[in-house]
Amino acid sequence: MRNIYIVNMTSRSIRYGIGTYIRQLIRCAQHAGMKVHYILISDEVKEFEIVEKNGVRHLNIPLSSYYGNGYSLNALIKIEESIAYLLKEFIDDDEGNIFHFNIMRQEALISRMKKQYKGKFVLTVHYTEWSFELLGDRKKLKQILNKRPDKLDFREKYVSNSFFRDKRVLNEHVDRVIAIARHSYDDIVGIYGAAPEKVTLVNNALPDKYRYLSAQQRSALRARYGLSPDENVIVFAGRLDEVKGIAILIRAFRLLLGRYPNSRLVVAGEGDFKELLAYAFGDWGKVMFTGYVNQRTLSDLYSVADIGVVPSLHEEFGYVAIEMMMHRLPVIVNATTGLAEIVDHETNGLHVFLKRGKHNLRYSAGELAKGMIRLSFNPDLRAELGRNARKKYLSRYAIRHFNEKMKSLYQTL
Repeated sequence: MRNIYIVNMTSRSIRYGIGTYIRQLIRCAQHAGMKVHYILISDEVKEFEIVEKNGVRHLNIPLSSYYGNGYSLNALIKIEESIAYLLKEFIDDDEGNIFHFNIMRQEALISRMKKQYKGKFVLTVHYTEWSFELLGDRKKLKQILNKRPDKLDFREKYVSNSFFRDKRVLNEHVDRVIAIARHSYDDIVGIYGAAPEKVTLVNNALPDKYRYLSAQQRSALRARYGLSPDENVIVFAGRLDEVKGIAILIRAFRLLLGRYPNSRLVVAGEGDFKELLAYAFGDWGKVMFTGYVNQRTLSDLYSVADIGVVPSLHEEFGYVAIEMMMHRLPVIVNATTGLAEIVDHETNGLHVFLKRGKHNLRYSAGELAKGMIRLSFNPDLRAELGRNARKKYLSRYAIRHFNEKMKSLYQTL
């Protein structure tokens, strides 16, 4: 039996995209007949432990012990190398091993393990730090990379250093790279210079959770969440961060209320509500903040909503968009990076063009409100876009596509 060691580091994203991906990767590897070892470096782990659970061997390493405050870059490199040595006793050194990493910034850990252990090294590029920092602005990245090092400000140095670190990881330390979206593939090959034959495009995907509801069942489910049968319900799901465009959404929703008063905005996600409540002042009864909700509750909210909105200023992929499409929701997305790739304008959703910064808040809210108003007043268009959204989910983002491509990739290693 072949061994696969899936490596991850806990961050807030463990509850969102990367956490979902890891769970799917584990199931896929098990179905492919491999013995799965999950190496998690986490601040929620108090001491090193090994746990066998559902056929998976978990090696949990306390993040706080290794990545405490005040460490210099050189100290962090030594710490990552020490983790590689710590694992030596627990890894069967075999040519058939697969090491699958999910955090690109762990250069020291990846390079040390590459030197130390036999096998093939795979990396899934879930995001790049320059892309988050610059919201996917390739032109701005090229300007920074073309500057003399002594002319870079602090932010530009961070972008430049992280870019060249990632370039080393992609080109020198791993054997295969997985891109989760076409735009990501294009960046890995075109900007980082990775050999095309080394990079495989495997879209993120989700198991189908859609369930048909009759009108009566839908009304009953709405009542369970305090929603009226005739309300126009808009749903958002995600962290309440600036990059998710939530402030823009609340301002846009208030513009929608001026045209369609019988509307409700459901905001499902955790984060700092203080500023958002200020944006919603005067319409608090129309905005429902749920906090973090489990997957079943989120599926319920998608099932009773009329419109899904993903106004992120940057998304490498966008699990939330395909979750909404799975549930036959027409989706309005900001036409940026991964989201524009998932949602086809006027076919299974709508694109809007949003800008970052408080000075652009009024403009962006106006653009988003136009899309929300259009769908709110046009139930036939909503139904058509929703049907097409589910068709695209089934044809490209259903979990079987992910499983088939990942199994095929592992077999080539």
